[in-house]
This record gives sequence, C-alpha cells and structure tokens, in this order.
Amino acid sequence: MKRTAILALILALVLCALTLTACAKSEFGVTTNTEKHMTIDAVNADKDDSFMVGTLEAAEGEQVTIAANLKSGSIRVELVAADTQDGDKLPETDGNAIITANLVSTDSSTSTVPAGSYMIRATCLEKATGTVEINLEPAA
Repeated sequence: MKRTAILALILALVLCALTLTACAKSEFGVTTNTEKHMTIDAVNADKDDSFMVGTLEAAEGEQVTIAANLKSGSIRVELVAADTQDGDKLPETDGNAIITANLVSTDSSTSTVPAGSYMIRATCLEKATGTVEINLEPAA
C-alpha cells in the first residue's frame, strides 16, 4: 500500500512538472507578413530574444504605424532599410534603423517613411506576452 502511494505521488509530481513546462513555453516571431502589414507575437518571450524579418514595401507618401497590445513586458521594434542588406547573405543585425520604437502595454508610434523596402528587427527588452502590429498606410 505504501509503495502504491509513493508511485502515485511520483506520477502526480511528474504530471505537474510537465504541465508547468508546457505553460512556460516561450515563443517570439512573426505570425503575419505581407508587404503592408506584420504581426509580431510574443508568448513568454525571454529578455534579449531577437529576430530580423522583412520586407515591408513603402510607397511614396506612406507612413508606418507600430501599435502594441502587450499584456506584459516590452519589445523594441526597428525598421531597417532593406537596401542596406545584401540579398545573397543573411541580414546584418546591426544595420542602422530608420525608426525605433520601444513599446510597452498599448503604446503606439506613427512616422512617415521614405519609399523603399524595410526589414523589421524585433528585440524583447523585458519578458513579454502580447502582439505588436506594424502597418504601412497612406499618410494622413
């Protein structure tokens, strides 16, 4: 009887550990990527997680709006001119950003950008959960 109780306790502890591991899953990446729109999704994204993806295509007279809907944490979003990148190589992660937005909660930023192609560099500044929407649209 004692042996059965110990095995049941061990099984319960293993199941709890597996459940906690599944809940702590960390994801950070782009879920939507078109020429005019990107959605960055963070689920328990760890501090200093980073990625670079592209391309957004800005036409003359367009502006970029970056809007956060973060339940927790903060994320930096940078637009990097894609013409500074070599298409035959992996993108440089230290390219100069034309726009930088450090976002928390429901922060947003709107800026006019020159026509061209842009890559997005996203960095988690504090463990984050939520989304960031990036849209190109005609300037108001």
